[in-house]
Amino acid sequence: MSSTSETGHAKNVANANLFNSYVTDLGALYKPSNPDLELKKLQTLYTEAFTQQEEINAALPPYTSAVNAREAVFSPINKKLTKLQKAYKTTKGVTEAQMEDFMTISRKLKGGRKNPPAAPIPPATEPNSHSVSQLSYDQRTNNFAQLIELLQNTPDYAPNETEYQIATLQGEKDQMMQTTQQVADTYFPLNMARGRRNTIMYTSGNNLVDTFNLAKTYISTILDKNTPEYKAFAKLKFTMPR
Repeated sequence: MSSTSETGHAKNVANANLFNSYVTDLGALYKPSNPDLELKKLQTLYTEAFTQQEEINAALPPYTSAVNAREAVFSPINKKLTKLQKAYKTTKGVTEAQMEDFMTISRKLKGGRKNPPAAPIPPATEPNSHSVSQLSYDQRTNNFAQLIELLQNTPDYAPNETEYQIATLQGEKDQMMQTTQQVADTYFPLNMARGRRNTIMYTSGNNLVDTFNLAKTYISTILDKNTPEYKAFAKLKFTMPR
């Protein structure tokens, strides 16, 4: 339910508002025996869902910005590793064992393996996608820290180029940690808001989707299907997320 797009959820909320407006226009004709379908109940349900969707709309931009900032820090790593490998290889006294250690860490950072699996690994399911992604970035940061340790413990590693120097790499590691933490910090309020929205709209006993669909069923008992009024109600869809 924590879809990367809020379009479907927002559509349910917007349709609930339209439904209530149409019911208001029906006046005394709309008189369900089920108290859950009364106009006041529908209006309250809409207001609660609208409020939660607005919270999500407010929490989403900071999270998206944090994700983009993290990507800007991590995306150049693979290209830099290729150059850093050459800088390390040309360092005086570097052994084959040390180069193998470098390559092992480098493969982990790039997300590759010495012997790739024959079958592709399926993507994470939606509920776990954030935690899996967060763990991946944490692991890459840790691997980068291991690479720095390897370079620090190589006696003659002292490149003249600033981009390969230990201090530069340490600064880049700090940026990795900061941007990854910012993603975690902005995800929490977004996830909490989505949870509240999902409860109101999809999972509670009198959730918005089921209640408004039931109200649509009631509408079919008081309006003829050939009337413009009925057709207006029929166009309003309330759907569960996939």
